[in-house]
Amino acid sequence: MPVTAVALFGATLAVTVTDHVPNFDIRPSCHAATSLMTLDPKREARCIDDEATARTEVTKQWASFSATERQRCTAEAQLNGMPSYVDLLECLTLGREAKAGGPN
Repeated sequence: MPVTAVALFGATLAVTVTDHVPNFDIRPSCHAATSLMTLDPKREARCIDDEATARTEVTKQWASFSATERQRCTAEAQLNGMPSYVDLLECLTLGREAKAGGPN
């Protein structure tokens, strides 16, 4: 395959990956985080609710972020093997604020 075709395929793949909000399985990360911190089973449910709320917010704002920011933050939100919409939203928001020169 010529280099140009590979580059174009890679570019298409990157755009496809960032076109939609990623689908994270947050249950394992909420379970792990809450089992390390407490025995209270309600904390895991709150973590899942927090993640759902963050995903809703990410979904509302997704198109307003550049493809580069979406791709970078999606990768960053999964770095430790425990994906998080809360982390994704924070990364996207901080990136936007940095470009704007500070918090709104």
